[in-house]
Amino acid sequence: MMDDDLSRVQDSLNILSEHFDSVHIFATRHEPEIEDGTVSVNRGVGNWYARYGQISEWMVKQDEFNRINCRE
Repeated sequence: MMDDDLSRVQDSLNILSEHFDSVHIFATRHEPEIEDGTVSVNRGVGNWYARYGQISEWMVKQDEFNRINCRE
């Protein structure tokens, strides 16, 4: 099962990386029969610093969005 998951993510990375300089995919799925209940896969290609910066920026924006919405 996990090899199929990695293969699907890698296939998507290969397609996307033809059009983008850096790509990172995070995917999860609930699996009640496994110990912690979650299958998690993440893979990336391209400039690691660009991916890290984009993920960090997204996290900051999401935190701010949540703070604003909680006040309203």
